[in-house]
Amino acid sequence: MWPAAIATLMLLTPTLITTSSFAQEPSTAQPSTRRTPKRQTHAVSGVIFETPMGFSEVKSLGNDTVGVVAQKDSRTLKIRMAILNPEWPELVNMADEELLSYAKTTYLSINAPAREYHQRRFLGQTLTGEVQYKRTNRGYTVVEIYLLPLSNGTKVVLALEADTDLPLPQVEYAFRTVSNTMREDPEFLKKIKKKR
Repeated sequence: MWPAAIATLMLLTPTLITTSSFAQEPSTAQPSTRRTPKRQTHAVSGVIFETPMGFSEVKSLGNDTVGVVAQKDSRTLKIRMAILNPEWPELVNMADEELLSYAKTTYLSINAPAREYHQRRFLGQTLTGEVQYKRTNRGYTVVEIYLLPLSNGTKVVLALEADTDLPLPQVEYAFRTVSNTMREDPEFLKKIKKKR
């Protein structure tokens, strides 16, 4: 009786089919062996970080920002950055909230107050970032905006952007990969120090 019941349950239970997509941790063929997921390493605006496979090389993303993009069909995921040099006259004596507001408007063309706030760990610190929803010609993009303090006093604006129709687990995996692997770029910091 039990074998027949088990066989019936197995026939009636739907099988899960995994689909491969960008910004998703590759599944392993053998669950008992642990493989390190394949990742890409990028150096941008004074930091080094990793992304899941499928992201572009570092390129200009407009408004004096640079970063990397993963695109599938018309859906995109972006990691965008811009450097805020503390010696720029317009930035002197600005508090972090003012800097973030300045950066949102200048580099991301967003002038709305935060819809909500989100915390992530970057460079060994828990940082609170703003969450914004930006209208695009394809719908909406969710944007998490953080102000990263580097050890030399420079601040980097980081925007994690994803189309809202992307699967949330894939987006979160990509963003978590960036935050967990981010570190300062010592070569970049040396160049900045020499200029001063």
